[in-house]
Amino acid sequence: MFLLKDLPTPATARRFAEEYGPIDIPTLTLFLTALRCGSDLLTELDRLLGRHGLSHGRWITLVLLMREPDRRARPKDLALKQGITRATMTGLLQSLEADGLVTRRAEPEDGRGSVVVLTRKGHGLLRKIMPGYYARVGRLAEGLSGRDIAAATKVLRALMERTETLSEEIPN
Repeated sequence: MFLLKDLPTPATARRFAEEYGPIDIPTLTLFLTALRCGSDLLTELDRLLGRHGLSHGRWITLVLLMREPDRRARPKDLALKQGITRATMTGLLQSLEADGLVTRRAEPEDGRGSVVVLTRKGHGLLRKIMPGYYARVGRLAEGLSGRDIAAATKVLRALMERTETLSEEIPN
């Protein structure tokens, strides 16, 4: 969650530039707006999912399983696809299993590992959530042209490819 609702004005950014050095104000505005937008979208998504007893992580796990042709995957693969640790995935799977939304089975190939399988109940929950979810997502861009959507997507993807620049060391 991004904890800044009151984004700085260009005048504020210019004042900060006087104190801290050059600021690329359009890029700063894009960056802060993207953070604010992503945070707001996740907050609202969590509200929607909460009405169905799901968190974002639990829902993504179900969706990832639904994307698999046989509706099953290894826990480590699910963790990789979500960008979370195996320990976090274990917690998600335990809660989903307790609710009857997934089940774990021994891996058929060697029996040492396990695969997670989406249950009928899990699939039913997705069938209940997804139509409304897709309708709401569609409404987000009402009034925007296909060209506007494509341009925004291109810009956001370019930012995603460079996220590591925020944590890079800056030489003195």
